[in-house]
Amino acid sequence: MNPRLPLIALGVAALLAIPTHAALDTLAAARADRDAARVEATAPATFIADAAFPADGVADARTRMTARVRADAARGGVLVETLDADTTAPAPLAVLTLRASGSEKAVLAFADALERGRPTVRMAAWRLTAAPGGVRLDARLVAPWRG
Repeated sequence: MNPRLPLIALGVAALLAIPTHAALDTLAAARADRDAARVEATAPATFIADAAFPADGVADARTRMTARVRADAARGGVLVETLDADTTAPAPLAVLTLRASGSEKAVLAFADALERGRPTVRMAAWRLTAAPGGVRLDARLVAPWRG
């Protein structure tokens, strides 16, 4: 047997130790991230109380949501043409169908105020079309409520 063979093998092993060590560090970090994500995924969902309309029932939630939408529209100079309740919505949600019109700037500011305000009102579906003197917003508004 060649006496230099063990020295060559030791040199190759030393050269491979550096990338192996880096790969093991990367693997350990990935496992830690996976474990943290697994814990986060199995944790109970937290509910932000101020994001939902406080209400005695779905009808009360719809009434409060209607008042909020009308107040935001009046504050922004937007005309609410129709605002109807969707009675087929699931229990923890209040759903309204909205048709509003006004200048483009006012309608966009109104939609932004709805989305950013508290309690939360989201537009599940919406369409903005040209109308005489401005634009018309047709939207399906959805908001959570809590009793």
